Amino acid sequence: MRSAWCAALAAALLGGTLGPAGAQGLEAFLQVSPSVLVYLGKDGDRANAGTIRTPIGYVLVDTGHTPADSERIRRALLVSRLDVRYLIVTQPHPDHHLGAFVFSPPALLVAHEATRTAMAKMDPGALTALFASRYPETAESLRGYRMVLPDLTFTDVLTLYLGGVEVRLLHLPNAHTKGDAAVWLPQERVLFGGGAVNIRRHLNLADGSSTGLLRALDRLAALKPAVVVPAHGGVGGPADLANLRQYVLDLRAEVRRLRAAGQDLDGVLRLSRLPQYDAWLGREWLRGTLTRIYQELGEE
Repeated sequence: MRSAWCAALAAALLGGTLGPAGAQGLEAFLQVSPSVLVYLGKDGDRANAGTIRTPIGYVLVDTGHTPADSERIRRALLVSRLDVRYLIVTQPHPDHHLGAFVFSPPALLVAHEATRTAMAKMDPGALTALFASRYPETAESLRGYRMVLPDLTFTDVLTLYLGGVEVRLLHLPNAHTKGDAAVWLPQERVLFGGGAVNIRRHLNLADGSSTGLLRALDRLAALKPAVVVPAHGGVGGPADLANLRQYVLDLRAEVRRLRAAGQDLDGVLRLSRLPQYDAWLGREWLRGTLTRIYQELGEE
């Protein structure tokens, strides 16, 4: 699905046409519906972001992995001469909101109440130091960083009606974090899964729970989306929600097996074998996820 609008954004961002940036290794916009573009995180691992075009302006879903990503998105959107009206933050982890200052003001930030609470406790200096050390190429973009907290929060469901476009926010409690929010566009059947959804990338459940995640995935699957946009990984569809659900069940089964064999947490972390997921990105997050599942099973 390629439109003049999408091609213009891609040209402004990448100096070329819509699609992967090839050898440059840069991020790219991908059009997934008439009004939705997805900004794909670098290497299929960094955080995605989304733009929703409405008659009254843009809605952004997350900011991209770093402020450098946010600035690329901002520059690309300038070609349309529409304002960014809302920025939805789907979770408190900083790779999804670090670039909020690029858009706000004037954009209004929207998030779950628990996400705002978590963001308010963060140390801006520690965040910038962490990201500058991990991503030296983005250090310059971090110089103007300031924490921007959500202007509007919700606790269960919030629906924005923007010039006839319905944007629905759904709380997914205790999945990836306490404040996870999915973004559902019922008219185009596009789902932004937020932190509850990765595609072919390991999840970080250190701040969530596998039981909460399973409930969230069932709720999202019941929407019957045509397009699923994950927090990390490539754009997919309903089958990817089913695959992710099976992944969670497989992790729980493996931890349960090792616990039954008398293994403590160290043994579980050392001996767990999940070869069917060896090709998935983000393996560094698996340790925290297995630890959380080990704790959960001990509480059941």
